[in-house]
Amino acid sequence: MYDGHGGYDWVTYPLVLGHEVTGSVVAVGEGEVPQQRMVINPYKSCGSCEFCLAGESNRCDFDDYKYIKTPTEALRYGFREAGGMAEYMVVDKKNLIPIQDTVTDEVAAISEALAVSYTAVAKIENFEKKSILIVGPGPIGLGVAAILVGAGNERVMMLGTAVDENRLQLAKDIGVSKTYQNAGDIPHEQFKGFDAIIDCSGHPSIPNAALRLLKRGGELILVGINPASFSVPMDQIVRGEISIKGSYGITQANYEAILLLAADARYPFQKLIAQTVPFKDCLQGFESALNKATGKVVIKM
Repeated sequence: MYDGHGGYDWVTYPLVLGHEVTGSVVAVGEGEVPQQRMVINPYKSCGSCEFCLAGESNRCDFDDYKYIKTPTEALRYGFREAGGMAEYMVVDKKNLIPIQDTVTDEVAAISEALAVSYTAVAKIENFEKKSILIVGPGPIGLGVAAILVGAGNERVMMLGTAVDENRLQLAKDIGVSKTYQNAGDIPHEQFKGFDAIIDCSGHPSIPNAALRLLKRGGELILVGINPASFSVPMDQIVRGEISIKGSYGITQANYEAILLLAADARYPFQKLIAQTVPFKDCLQGFESALNKATGKVVIKM
């Protein structure tokens, strides 16, 4: 959004950015809320549609069917309403989630992005036991890696490109078993195929490549967003019984789940923090993120 990326042309500017937010409650309009550290769920769903009733608030369009799947209407704070890059932020108390004391401010600040990663991972049944390739070592892909490694999965690999050398090294530091800069580098001898591939890159070449790398019955989870079209051979999907799923945003349950994991020392989320910058240097932080910082950049107000 800072860079004017085409994928955010639905956002109305000017806008106070900030949808990954942690802070402390200092005043309440009505009712009672503990004055403690909280994170903010940026989704303000209607609460009454079929998706909300099923706990799938990331699919809520306020019961307005969309032929073209635009960003869900429930996505509000930092997108359609003022976000957290301000001294104070007004939030519906239903969107507050308390943080345990063992979770650092930095990890809490990136927990919404981690919840995006967790939403993708959770689509794979028994993910802690399966061989999984993560494509794209950006913040979401690295979050996926940290979740899988923390869960005890020892068969996690990551695919990036030549410009991702530092990020791939971070993936190794997190505990990923192998990293590759090219899909052609994945050994073919004694290769049994992956149970699942989680694509966080959004590159349109990945679905076709995934069909060759997945074993029969494998799953492709698409997380990266790209308006470009892609084509895949239908016979390979049918004969291989390959499943392709999209994964978008977060749910309340997944956000609460990732915060519990963040309090568990087995999950190396702290390693995902590339740097913390004061608000006065936030433009420097944005530029660092745009230039592929090795991990997440956190702005401290």
